[in-house]
Amino acid sequence: MMGTPAFTLMARPAFGVPAALTAHVRRRRFRHRYSPVSSLASVRGDPVSGWDDAFDVVVVGGGHAGCEAALAAARLGARILLLSMNIDRIAWQPCNPAIGGPAKSTLVHEVDALGGAIGAIADRTYLQRRVLNRSKGPAVWALRAQTDKREYSQEMIKMLHQYSHQITIREGMAHDLVVDREGKVQGITTFFGAKFQSRAVVLTTGTFLGGTIWVGAKSMPAGRAGELPSFGLTDTLRSLGLYTSRLKTGTPARVDSRTVDFSRMEPQPSDEDDHWFSFDPQNWVKRNTMACHITRTTSKTHALIRENLHLTPKYGGFMTSKGPRYCPSIEDKIVRFADRESHQIFIEPEGRSINELYIQGFSTGMPENIQIQMLQSLPGLEQCRMIRPAYSVDYDYLPATQLSRTLMTHNVEGLFLAGQVCGTTGYEEASAQGIVAGINAARFVAGQELVTFTREESFIGTLIDDICSKELDEPYRVLTSRSEYRLTLRPDNADQRLTPLGRQLGLVDDRRWEIYQAKQDRIGKELTRLHNVRIAESSPEGEAVLARSGAAIRTSATLAELIKRPQFHYQDLKDLGLDGDESLTLYDKEAVEVTIKYAGYLARQQDEIRKQRSVVDKEIPADVDYAAIHAMRAEARERLALERPLTIGDAAQLGGVNPADIAALLIHLKRPSATRLHLFEPADETRQGNARTQKEAASA
Repeated sequence: MMGTPAFTLMARPAFGVPAALTAHVRRRRFRHRYSPVSSLASVRGDPVSGWDDAFDVVVVGGGHAGCEAALAAARLGARILLLSMNIDRIAWQPCNPAIGGPAKSTLVHEVDALGGAIGAIADRTYLQRRVLNRSKGPAVWALRAQTDKREYSQEMIKMLHQYSHQITIREGMAHDLVVDREGKVQGITTFFGAKFQSRAVVLTTGTFLGGTIWVGAKSMPAGRAGELPSFGLTDTLRSLGLYTSRLKTGTPARVDSRTVDFSRMEPQPSDEDDHWFSFDPQNWVKRNTMACHITRTTSKTHALIRENLHLTPKYGGFMTSKGPRYCPSIEDKIVRFADRESHQIFIEPEGRSINELYIQGFSTGMPENIQIQMLQSLPGLEQCRMIRPAYSVDYDYLPATQLSRTLMTHNVEGLFLAGQVCGTTGYEEASAQGIVAGINAARFVAGQELVTFTREESFIGTLIDDICSKELDEPYRVLTSRSEYRLTLRPDNADQRLTPLGRQLGLVDDRRWEIYQAKQDRIGKELTRLHNVRIAESSPEGEAVLARSGAAIRTSATLAELIKRPQFHYQDLKDLGLDGDESLTLYDKEAVEVTIKYAGYLARQQDEIRKQRSVVDKEIPADVDYAAIHAMRAEARERLALERPLTIGDAAQLGGVNPADIAALLIHLKRPSATRLHLFEPADETRQGNARTQKEAASA
C-alpha cells in the first residue's frame, strides 16, 4: 500500500457557497428528524463479548455498491467481511441488465479510472454496446452496454475471489450495529446471532431495509422478488439518531423470447466501433453481439392503463412512497404525457442462455392479469408469455444529508453508507458511492485522512455533493445537466482527472499506471505536433481542405487550427495523409480532437461559473412566477415554487435544482418586469442544458 497522499480532494458546495452560508441554509430550511425510540441500550451498551471473527471493515450488502466498497478497501490493505443475504446474487442486476447511458457512463469511466470494477465487468459481459448522443458534443456522449446478468454476477464473484486472502464472503442478515458509548462502531451482529468485530461498517443495503413489493393492491415483505427484506437494522439506525424515510422503485415484467414476433419490431443492432468502459485494454473482450428491438405502445395499451389506474399501488393510494422521476412507470407516462399517442418500448435480452426479455420503459404496478393484457397490446408481443410480473418496491432509506462527503455518518464514527440506502437509483450511482465509501472506510481504519471528491474534478463529486447537501424527496439519478462542469467532466478524460489520485491512494497498480502514462505521452506528443505542423493555402493539402470543408485556409494554418473548425475532424487528417503515429488509438484521437475543439467552450464555462459564484447572496423576489421560466426544467420549477428560497444560494441547495436551472433563473431575474415573462428566451448554454435534461428524461 502506498503512503498517505500529498493532497486530499475537498468537496465544495454548489456554486461555491461559503461553508458558513451553507450551514445557515441547512439550519433554516432543512431540519433533521429523529425517530423516537424507547432505549439505546442495545447499541450503546458495553462492547459485545465473544466475537466470532474480527475484520477491519464489514460491508453489509453484496450489490454494486458493496462490491466496489469491498474491492477498494481490499486494494488499500484492509481485511473485509462482505456480508450478503444471498451470495448467489452478488452484483445482481434485478432491474435492467445494462450499464451506462447519459452521465451514468461518465460515472463508470471514473470508477474504472480509480481502479474500480464496474467498467471492467461490463466490458467482459456485454451483449450489445451503443454510443448514445454521437450527433452532439463529446460532453454528452454516452456508452451504454446491455449485459448478460448471470455472467456479470459471475465475473464480479471471480474478481472478489482474486482478493480471497483479504475478502471473506459470508451469507447472513445484518441485524444490529454494535456501537460503544463514544459513538464509535465496534462491529455487527447478524439475525441468527453471529458477532463480527470491525472498526468500520459500510451499509449498502439497497432496497432491502424494510422492503415491500407490490403487484396491484397486494404486497409482501421483500427486498426484491423472491428475497426476504432486512429486519431490525432500520430500528438500530433510528436508535442511533439517524432518521429514515421511504422511497420506491419498480421493474417491468419479463417475457419468454420464444413467444415474441421480432419481425414486427424495429431491430437495434450493436455499434460496430469498439468503445469500452475500462481504460485497461486487458478488459477489452471481443464478443458476438445480440440485437435489441423497439416496439411502441398503442391506443389499446393506453386505454387499458387509464381504465385500471385505480388498481395500481400509487393511483389506488396503497403506497405513498415517491419513485424516480426520470424512470417513470408506464402509467405515470400515460398520466403525465396524456397528449402522446405512443411511447417507445425497448425489448432487451437478459443473457445469452436466458430466454427472458426485459421490457424497458414498461414498468408498472398493475395486477398480473392487467399486465398480460398490456403486454399483448404491443406489436410483436400479441402472443407473448409473461414469465415474471412487474412489481413496485418501496423501502427505507437514510437521507444523505446525515453524511459527510466522505460518506461517513455525522452521528456514528466509522459508519459509512453507499447506494440506494442513500436515496439514489442505478447501478452506476451505487458503484460510485461504493468505491468512495470503501476507500474511506479503509483509510479510517488506518488512521489516515479521509478523501472527498469535488464537483470540479468528477461526476462522483457532483453526485455526492448533491445528495449530501440537498434534501431529496425522490430517488436521485445522475444527469449531465446536474454538473456546471459538464464540459470538463467528460467520459474521455476520466482517467486524466482521476487515475493520478487513484495511484496516489494506492488503488492503481504499476501495470495500470504504465498504461495511463503511455496514453498521456501519446496524446501530449500528438497535440504538440498538431500545433506545430502548418499547411499552406496553395499546397495540395490546403486545396483539399477547401474542397472538404468549404472554407479556405488564409495563407497558412496549423493542423490544430483546422480541427477547431466545426466541420473538420481528426479523421479528415487521416484522409489527407496528415494523421499522426500509428500507435495512436481511437481513444487517443478522440481525446486530441476534443481537447482542441473544446478549448474556447471551457473558457466560457469558467466565466459562467464565476458569475454564478458571485451571486449566491442575491435575493429572489417573493413573487417570482417560476412557471413562466420555460427554460427551467419542470422538476426545478415545482421545487422552487414550493420552497420559495430567499437567495440564489438557497435555491442552489434545493434537491432537483441544477446549475442550468440557476442560470435560467438568473437570466429571468434580469428582466425589467413580470409583465414580460412570456417573452423570456434562454441563453444558448441554458437552452442546451435544458434540452439535454429533457432528452435524458425521455430516454429513461
